[in-house]
Amino acid sequence: MLYTPFVLFIIPLVAVLIDSSSAWTARGCVDLDSSTFDKVVTKFRYSLVKFDTAFPYGDKHEAFTKLAQETVGLTDDLLFALVGIKDYGEQDNADLGRRFNIPKEYPAIKLFARDVANPVDFPDDLAVTVENLRMFLKRNTDLYIGLPGCVKKLDEFAHAFMQSSDKAERAKIIAEIETLEIDVALRDQYQKSYPMYVSMMRKIEKSAQRPEDVVNDEIKRVEKLLKGKLSDAKKVELSLRTNIMLSFIAAKAQNTHDDL
Repeated sequence: MLYTPFVLFIIPLVAVLIDSSSAWTARGCVDLDSSTFDKVVTKFRYSLVKFDTAFPYGDKHEAFTKLAQETVGLTDDLLFALVGIKDYGEQDNADLGRRFNIPKEYPAIKLFARDVANPVDFPDDLAVTVENLRMFLKRNTDLYIGLPGCVKKLDEFAHAFMQSSDKAERAKIIAEIETLEIDVALRDQYQKSYPMYVSMMRKIEKSAQRPEDVVNDEIKRVEKLLKGKLSDAKKVELSLRTNIMLSFIAAKAQNTHDDL
């Protein structure tokens, strides 16, 4: 076949555009295949992997890559990865699909931990959104994944509180929170959030249950309330409270991990 100068020019141009588009949609992520999967995933404490079609698109893909971009620079312990599976031609990565029992209803998202044999599945009945993915990581890792309403400094206090079993030390932590000087940029968020941290701590102090059981019971109670008829403002408030309570759960998970 003979190519005109115009065609010879346009072919590499199209290739560049395709490459640029692929890079843009996968910013913050690493593309893995059958030959690189184990080599790369085992290098990270946690890997959140989305198994999808070879050329993913749509809201779910955008949510996944958006969270990947938002967490860039926050931790070196978490990898966001994409595995594109082809069911035609050479069927690239189909072996990974079979290995991890990936259904045909893409995408499937799995969290791999370096020291754990089996990955944790992102729930099928949960919408793939940035917030749900963030909460999934918060529930299943000991990494700092800030949720709306959470303040990193206060999460650190929650961590110290959950680690301690000494009442005097816990009382000191509560007092420090109540007198904490916070950066001006975070003052509004702090003013809304710190009473929720303190109330959770006081609830734990008054209970005879294990601290993590108190928090889990309170999360279940709030989640039940969220299913009822509430004003939008009340839903936002309760959602923020749930996020903050998840910081206590993550803190306990960190404590458990440190003991291993």
